[in-house]
Amino acid sequence: MINEYRMLNRRFFFFSGKGGVGKTTISSALAVALSERGLKTLLVSLDPAHSLSLALDVEIGGKVKKVSENLFAVEIDVESEMKSYLHRVKKEAEKVVSPVILEEIKDQIDLAYYSPGAFELAILDVIHRIISESEKSYDRIVFDTAPSGYTLRLVSLPSLLNRWLHRLIDLRKEALKLQFYSDLEDKRKLEEVYSQDTVLSVLVKRKEQIETLRSVLLDREKTLFGIVVNPAVLPIQIAKKTVDELEASGIEVELVVFNRFRGEVEKVRKAFSGKRIILVREKEREPIGIGRLRLLGEELLSQLA
Repeated sequence: MINEYRMLNRRFFFFSGKGGVGKTTISSALAVALSERGLKTLLVSLDPAHSLSLALDVEIGGKVKKVSENLFAVEIDVESEMKSYLHRVKKEAEKVVSPVILEEIKDQIDLAYYSPGAFELAILDVIHRIISESEKSYDRIVFDTAPSGYTLRLVSLPSLLNRWLHRLIDLRKEALKLQFYSDLEDKRKLEEVYSQDTVLSVLVKRKEQIETLRSVLLDREKTLFGIVVNPAVLPIQIAKKTVDELEASGIEVELVVFNRFRGEVEKVRKAFSGKRIILVREKEREPIGIGRLRLLGEELLSQLA
């Protein structure tokens, strides 16, 4: 079955949706099902309000934990990651900024912890690190994302950052040309100056990281985006808006998981025309623990076969 449907051949799975619709349950069930088929799977929670431990009925925490033979899970500590990200920014600033203004810049970086976008930048850093460090260690990586609004800002950032960094790199190169104009009579000397400039090095490295991450997010051969929605007007409207905005950012949403289905199938098919729709019927008991998640995972895969 695993080789018969192309969606399951992706390396990375992202699930988004309104808070409370069951993203963690669906993400966990898919991860369990993939692991049961012999695929070494990493399940990652990016939601500040973690519920992986509750869904799996196993204490997870901020370090990768082995849950079963092929299933591993981690709940990312967002606050810790934000502090770590800003610490790395300070370290990079030390390489490129005069000591005279370094302390002032560090104060501004400390204030950035409370600024809009700090969460998304830190999470982008986490996703890049997980993909670059764990891609060879795991066959599949499933991301349980934060609620829709966070996810929309998250996926739009790489494109914006890429353009911003491209402009900063161009400006830095122009500044170097002006600074060393008399010495730069040929391109070889110019490239040598570029390669030795610390500021340019930091900017280029960051741009390469963003481009790598963006290529993964946009690559349908590697990555699948899914939306989880409930049978109520507001969740459906939010999910529809999320799909439209994700696709406006270049992210194609291929899968819609209609969780707690109670028979209103036509409403969903009309709202998400052209998408692959999975119907998960409402359960008498919450699917908590590996055993129940295994059954739910089989239900998901049976509709993808």
